[in-house]
Amino acid sequence: MVFTVIVVAIALGLVLALIVAVLSLRKRFANNDLRLIGESGRVETTLTPEGTVIVNGELWPACSADDLVISSRRLVRIVGVDDLFLRVEGRD
Repeated sequence: MVFTVIVVAIALGLVLALIVAVLSLRKRFANNDLRLIGESGRVETTLTPEGTVIVNGELWPACSADDLVISSRRLVRIVGVDDLFLRVEGRD
């Protein structure tokens, strides 16, 4: 009986620690995502209007801000961030 209580207490402590760690990482990433606005990137998979973009060497899910198709390898500018999803527009 005592052993079961100890195991349950340890398991709950580990779950709580994991939740706190994930939430703190998410907050840190959300703050850094705002720094991406105005940055340039390159379309990896065609945005129709959703696809992927490479920014600073990282692959991000993205969508065209004006719902237009943007071809792969085209340069884009980040105009917004929704959660971990970038809103981009083509650069001339």
